[in-house]
Amino acid sequence: MPTEQQVVTPEERQKIEQAIPRQAPATPMKARRLLVVTLNVRDGKIGRGHPSIGCGNLALELMGKATGAYEAVFDNSIERFEPDELAKFDAICFNNTCGILFDNPRLQQGLLDFVSNGKGFMGIHAAAATFVQWPNYDFWPAFGEMLGATENGGHPWKADETITLRPEGATHPLNAPFRGKEFEISDEVFQLQKPYTREKLRVLLTIDTAKSDMNPSRRILPERQADLDFAISYIRKYGKGRVFYSSLGHNRHIFWNAPVLAHFLAGIQYCLGDLEADATPSAART
Repeated sequence: MPTEQQVVTPEERQKIEQAIPRQAPATPMKARRLLVVTLNVRDGKIGRGHPSIGCGNLALELMGKATGAYEAVFDNSIERFEPDELAKFDAICFNNTCGILFDNPRLQQGLLDFVSNGKGFMGIHAAAATFVQWPNYDFWPAFGEMLGATENGGHPWKADETITLRPEGATHPLNAPFRGKEFEISDEVFQLQKPYTREKLRVLLTIDTAKSDMNPSRRILPERQADLDFAISYIRKYGKGRVFYSSLGHNRHIFWNAPVLAHFLAGIQYCLGDLEADATPSAART
């Protein structure tokens, strides 16, 4: 059950309903099912999770219904990760999941196989903190490799701060909603760490550090201080499968930001296999 913080108010629901896309960028090749997971586990106990989870779930549900792109199924049962259960879905979305969801090696391998054998995976915000162990931020390497990055616990920009985001590739189908223009947004930023590399990821949104506050007092990793590379959204191929990740989604208002929702929908359709999108790693394009 959602916590009080995760309940969507009538006013928020109206904003989300007004912001969701009415048409998908691609026609589904068949009926699609998206498994949405929001499980948060810390020290072996289920926690309340991010306050934005409820808004995110509603946006994911309504986008699927309004466009016909997919059916969203919401389930935090570990049993859903049994291979025969995962086989019922075309993609998985981790909406602000966090912590060690399960440590069963068979289920862990099943998750990786699900994606590598041709299905899709979408991660929203704290998905990059999933299968990460506190307090030293050890992480499950194979999941980090599949996702393409992990977060290290430091947030150089807090949830109430404004940053400027730059689309990389104005004609890329996932960036079409931004029309090639930079835009300001307020959200908590994860700075990505290993195994993050542009050698394996097609970066789509990044922070324009020339237009964002880069005060030296911010907790910025040495490698990010060196390259000033703060990826916000990216896609990648993983075996035969497809991965889309965006660190946007800490704040509730992200889920009634119309261009961001359209960006998310295109990412979902990429993961489902219905939207063709260039996943050539960014390093190979420069």
